[in-house]
Amino acid sequence: MSDYIKEFEFEETPKHLTYTEGKPLELSNEYVFFHNKNKFRKELNRLQYMFKSYTSNPLMAAGIRDSYLKAEYSDEYLIVLFTTFSIIKKSNEIIESKIGIKLEPDCFFLETTTNYMLLLAKDMKGLTLGIDIMEEILTQVMDDYLERKNFENYIKIRTFKLSNCRNLS
Repeated sequence: MSDYIKEFEFEETPKHLTYTEGKPLELSNEYVFFHNKNKFRKELNRLQYMFKSYTSNPLMAAGIRDSYLKAEYSDEYLIVLFTTFSIIKKSNEIIESKIGIKLEPDCFFLETTTNYMLLLAKDMKGLTLGIDIMEEILTQVMDDYLERKNFENYIKIRTFKLSNCRNLS
């Protein structure tokens, strides 16, 4: 039996969800919710305080520095990148690999890899829907971690790609 959740449960089943094989994302206190627009910074508060309810410490939220993210990527997407300070420096590479993804209004794309959890949206409705899903996933992961009581181990999130739009891959 693995030491992390293999399949997530959702209030509403996402249109597209693919679990990927490989090493899970292992969380530590170095993880931060990075974002590219101040207009949705407050949307991240609930994720920060969700962690506070489990660990007594809220995780930080910070803007992605302009030197780490091309202006055209920031103009194209609303971005939340849950990662470490060392990985955020590769923002351009991370977003560049997603350029072919077509997002319709009110839609989002969410991906977790070994190094980050990435949320992309075109508008606030899509971003909010994506944050809702992030919250569902992170809550399940934290509940599972506390239930296992194996506190010597990292909090782990299985890698996946998820969207609420049919035309994404």
